[in-house]
Amino acid sequence: MSRAIKKLQSDGTLNQPFMWGTATAAYQVEGAWKEGGRSPSHWDTFTHNKGMENGDVACDFYHKYPEDIQLMKQLGFTHFRYSISWSRVMNGELRNEQGIQFYRDLTQELLRNNIEPVVTLYHWDLPDQYDWRDENVVNAFAEFADLMFSELTDVKHWITLNEPWVFCALGYHYGLHAPGTEGPETGMLQCGHNALKAHARAYGVFKERYDPHRPGAKVGIALSSHWFEPLEPSNAADQELSEKKRDLMLGWFAEPVYGSGDYPPNVKSHYGDQLPVFSEAEKAMIKGSSDFFGLNHYTSVYVDSTRGGGSDETRIKHGAPIGALAGSEWLYVVPWGFNRILTYIKTRWDPKAIVVTENGMSDADTSDVTSLVNDYSRIAFFEGYLTEMAKAILHNDVPLVGYLAWSLLDNFEWEDGYAERFGLIYVDFNDPGRRRVVKQSAEYLGGLIAQAELCR
Repeated sequence: MSRAIKKLQSDGTLNQPFMWGTATAAYQVEGAWKEGGRSPSHWDTFTHNKGMENGDVACDFYHKYPEDIQLMKQLGFTHFRYSISWSRVMNGELRNEQGIQFYRDLTQELLRNNIEPVVTLYHWDLPDQYDWRDENVVNAFAEFADLMFSELTDVKHWITLNEPWVFCALGYHYGLHAPGTEGPETGMLQCGHNALKAHARAYGVFKERYDPHRPGAKVGIALSSHWFEPLEPSNAADQELSEKKRDLMLGWFAEPVYGSGDYPPNVKSHYGDQLPVFSEAEKAMIKGSSDFFGLNHYTSVYVDSTRGGGSDETRIKHGAPIGALAGSEWLYVVPWGFNRILTYIKTRWDPKAIVVTENGMSDADTSDVTSLVNDYSRIAFFEGYLTEMAKAILHNDVPLVGYLAWSLLDNFEWEDGYAERFGLIYVDFNDPGRRRVVKQSAEYLGGLIAQAELCR
């Protein structure tokens, strides 16, 4: 364990309750796609129409969650992030009691084992009848949120949306994710606009109807971003372009919620008249609509203003890569970028609290199970990133209150199917029983959590 983590524990910084958790998403792990009254989501339709690998069975978490909770308990995790399958709990405007009961049971099983649930309302599996480009989804999402707030009364941590940049850009512009729409940026921008309004509406529902009766409950949003580092820090053009890239990925959503209530100037100037406009009432609704800053972060890139032509990002500087390549072509291991993005968020938006809602690395799938379970490269990843996290807290006063590792289980990785493994626990997808094996990286994190808890 790094000296920085030990310092955090010895000086009392981590002696206060800290969220040591892991995370999943419904479509990636649950399976049971036609059971318990569940109706199709656009990921069901997208994968089936394209003949892709899919989440029909996935990890079979729907049936095996008690076993997985016991594994989390043995490892010492204090929090577990899971998401609600919207199409499991609602069929159109009608509630599905069987689906709701599943999440009630899951929540209570976690609490019986002293694990606090962190519930994400939307992690990309939109019911087929909705479209994020259509403003009608805003009211529909608020009604869905209201239903789950009313049913899961013991949940203290809520996340409205997971990574709107990803589901808008990849779903409604590049066409790589459901619903698979490849087209102009206008669809992506309208998706983001409605996502921000839907988030703020859900936040407002909670604050108006539930907050007075649930002291300590928090509602936030999980935003994703790389760290964009100037290739040459002394080059003003590289610095300026890096800041613009941060705004186009992170600031697009963070500035309305944690800053002015509106899009940042970089986003407005980049997209011009294509960008939808918020009314003054909408700005007021969105501004401040989060009790914590949820950050999903994995990697960093260099920004080179001399390249242009849409190729201004690079992972090479003076012939050397920015870090080791993981099992995903986009994921380079860059611990120092974690410190920088955490410090940047603190400096720019000064949130009361930051929760790292996802952080982890992938291994490419292989038939060599031993190498997947003895995942020493993932241990090195956690050691490096957690050390930089500790430095951000110790030296830069970053108000970090939780860390949720992605992911609990090897699972369905969206357009990449089962070719990449992010899990702390190995899942045998060739076994109808979906056998689990705890990896070395899970044991590492479990040991870290145990030492942190002993210091409290």
